Amino acid sequence: MSVLVIGSLIVDNTLYVEKIPKEGETIIAKSSLTSLGGKGANQAIAARLAGAQVNFIGCVGDDSEGNLYKNHLENYGISSSAIITSDLDPTGSAFISVDDKGENSIVVNSGANHALRPEHLDKHINLFKESKIMLLQLEVPMETITHACLLARSNDLSILINPSPWNSAFNADRFPCDVLILNEIEATQISGTSNMSESLESFREFGLDMIIITQGSDPTLFMIQSGEIMESIPPSVKTKDTVGAGDVFTGALASSLLEEKPVSESIHFANIAGSISVTKAGAQGATPTKKEIESFL
Repeated sequence: MSVLVIGSLIVDNTLYVEKIPKEGETIIAKSSLTSLGGKGANQAIAARLAGAQVNFIGCVGDDSEGNLYKNHLENYGISSSAIITSDLDPTGSAFISVDDKGENSIVVNSGANHALRPEHLDKHINLFKESKIMLLQLEVPMETITHACLLARSNDLSILINPSPWNSAFNADRFPCDVLILNEIEATQISGTSNMSESLESFREFGLDMIIITQGSDPTLFMIQSGEIMESIPPSVKTKDTVGAGDVFTGALASSLLEEKPVSESIHFANIAGSISVTKAGAQGATPTKKEIESFL
């Protein structure tokens, strides 16, 4: 069985700066990096490197970047047969500033990612039938995500949603899922409180199998269906670049859950994967393999 990822493919243009510029401020970058990203592809590759078989549905433009991305996925052992090509939109792009502390700010041009429609999913219903877990984010149209949830439910897939970047249209009723993966900002936006324990308490009514809140280097909090709240502490590492760390966590988590590992073990595995990734530059290029994660363990 496989992890089915439905999501974005984006070309990342990263600038490394001393500090994130303020409004109206111009600064000089110390260096730059062009790489392949997008939350969907980041999570797919993270799951693949962590040991899972991965199916992927997404959309790129009819351009050199789109062709490059398809070949890129194939090189990781992820079939590009369900990657749709848009004749009207360019491959998505992102412009990222990373400061000396490893923190970042990101502006995304969605491009072809917004051309992924519900009917595209119907054409690849076979991928739903041969997968066990579906992984979603919010960089493709909301109606496509809704349809993906319905198809997953009818095919008995476990649904993991990372509602990022945040969209106020998201709620657990409209987008039924089993596991919700949030960072502190997203948890605050949903619950209305910046106290993460209180935030988790407010999510009880969702009735999900599990809700996870990552907090960077602080403990990852999670609440299982019984209502018990637990934490998992990430290892302490020297941070170079936090871009894509949440995606690495999510992909590694999906891979571990696919192997039916215990929840606490899966979250610890994902925490280590995310921690390793912040010690390197870029998103996908910083993603650790299963062997690296297990060696760290």
